[in-house]
Amino acid sequence: MERVDTIVIGAGVVGLACARALALSGREVIVLESESTIGTGTSSRNSEVIHAGIYYAPGSLKARLCVAGRRLRPERLAPLAARLTPSPRV
Repeated sequence: MERVDTIVIGAGVVGLACARALALSGREVIVLESESTIGTGTSSRNSEVIHAGIYYAPGSLKARLCVAGRRLRPERLAPLAARLTPSPRV
């Protein structure tokens, strides 16, 4: 029987982010997904936007994570050649 360090259930945004972090830390990771393609479940239905954190209490964990994520965005997207579409609502 083959063994792996970690199994992540769900290939949505959160599952893939967790799997990536675990793999980068040196663990062998398998991602299981019930859909035919990745990113088609619940996390893809969460408005598919990157939140700026302006709707959360200043200094709250949610606000700090939004701001930190926004700063990381360019370096995370560059290797994927991904493009963002700015929102006119900002």
